Amino acid sequence: MNTINGHAKIILGFGEANFIMPRGTHFKVNDALYFPKSHRNLISFKDIRSNGYHIETMNKDGIEYLCIKYERQYILEKLPMLSSGLYFTKINIIASNVTVNLSDNHSCEFTSTFKIWHERLGHPGSVMMRKIVQNSNGHPLKNQKIFKSGEFSCKACSEGKLIIRPSPNKIGHKRPKFLLRIHGDICGPIHPPCGPFRYFMVLIVASTRWSHVCLLTTRNTAFARFIVQIIKLKAQFLDYDIKKVRLDNAGESTSQAFNDYCVSMRIDVEHPVPHVHRQNGMAESLIKRLKLIARPLILRTKLPISIWGHAILHVVALVQIRPSAYNEYSPLQMTYGQVPNLSHLHIFGCAVYVPITPPQRTKMGPQRRLRIYVGYVSTSIIRYLEPQTGDLFTARFADCHF
Repeated sequence: MNTINGHAKIILGFGEANFIMPRGTHFKVNDALYFPKSHRNLISFKDIRSNGYHIETMNKDGIEYLCIKYERQYILEKLPMLSSGLYFTKINIIASNVTVNLSDNHSCEFTSTFKIWHERLGHPGSVMMRKIVQNSNGHPLKNQKIFKSGEFSCKACSEGKLIIRPSPNKIGHKRPKFLLRIHGDICGPIHPPCGPFRYFMVLIVASTRWSHVCLLTTRNTAFARFIVQIIKLKAQFLDYDIKKVRLDNAGESTSQAFNDYCVSMRIDVEHPVPHVHRQNGMAESLIKRLKLIARPLILRTKLPISIWGHAILHVVALVQIRPSAYNEYSPLQMTYGQVPNLSHLHIFGCAVYVPITPPQRTKMGPQRRLRIYVGYVSTSIIRYLEPQTGDLFTARFADCHF
């Protein structure tokens, strides 16, 4: 509606409406407009005639009435006239049509936007969604209502999430120094494999919950990947030293070569009691969390389960922008001091048109081709899959259409 003050979106939906007049006359309007803030309902002569009724005016005791007739002789309803020239009556909603869709109660546009960002962020719950929205930029959800689990339904979440409530929290409130203690663990083997990969290894910092995940072909390669990540952390954060590493009792973390390396780097290695996984609970909890988020992503895409490796790597990036239960801010913000920007996020497994490389591109042929988006390397580089071969490639974010 255009008014003197500008444009106002007052119509939130449309569809079929059914109601009853005071004397029991049933009406059906096929193209009714939904405006929840209105105090009156307007019905046109055309809608009355479309129900098979006839219209006739009459005067009685100086009052003009609009008579709704059936077969031009039976008066069904008498509607008195207002001074404005409108005829009025009271209507009752038919009980069987009281229930309306959620999109009729809220703006359809915002519901659609909320659903898109719910999928982009990896299907978080309402509490986590609210934390992400409050501590990030690059999204349109600021100062908007966050739907609760009972108000918003997601099939992928229902199928992919089974949350078992944890034991009472036994972790102290005192936060350790950054990089003082790192927890690590390996998940697998996972069937079917994701290409050559059957395992993934997680490392998580106890203080900020910053995490690193890499895919492994065999458990024997875990030692080399662990060393690479330790070297990167030491080079990137020169002011902090890694003092302790807590790993499970697997062979790759108890070998003599691994112990000799940790001794040379002045790192204490801690191992839990055999078969007591709670003592390495931080890494175990991260693995559980990654799988909890990855399953709805995979189910939502309807791609083969073998895509789990790409989903796990994408989930790791999402976890970095999610505040944890122990910290108000996200691991990314606590580690680097920057508020996360979500403008580059897109739904895992969505369609993306990527540029065709110049050797394969013709002057008058297509300039882009359709591929599958599976995450990003940075805010300016995305990862995508070739559907026919399953090969992984990268492209510049600014050159792609999602």
